Amino acid sequence: MKKAFFLSVFLCMMLIIFSCTKENKPVPQAAGTAKTADQQKTEAAIPVLKGDYCFFKAESKDTTSVHLTIHSNKVEGEMNWQPWEKDGVTGTLSGKLISNNEMELLYDYTIEGSKQTETKIMKIDHDRLYIKIGELTDPQNDGHLIYKDPSKAVYSEVLNPVSCL
Repeated sequence: MKKAFFLSVFLCMMLIIFSCTKENKPVPQAAGTAKTADQQKTEAAIPVLKGDYCFFKAESKDTTSVHLTIHSNKVEGEMNWQPWEKDGVTGTLSGKLISNNEMELLYDYTIEGSKQTETKIMKIDHDRLYIKIGELTDPQNDGHLIYKDPSKAVYSEVLNPVSCL
């Protein structure tokens, strides 16, 4: 009887020791539950865009300027492209945030007397505006240009921040 008692005490002690040294693993959260402190810190480190942003680029004698207003996930603004000694393009931007810093926009403008729209993907990173450049196509032949293959488009146009007037 004493053997059984000591054996059960020994097993209980082993279980206690094992449970105290067991690695704590995060438990998956059900939808709608509170976030952990680590999740909140990570999300807090990601900047959330809101307000007015202005950008400018001068290359040779060509200029590009962009003004964006971001509220919630809605984005509106203007984009002006002025090549040296040629007709430029001035139009409006409208769309939405598709991530914390990336936007999918519709650029509505008139060029050489023709009304056109063009899909634009832009992102703000380290206070600069990056515009995705890629081959465009007009599949409906209606003046609405879209990326032929968005996965092949790259962020190659960079505009620097300027003060919004």
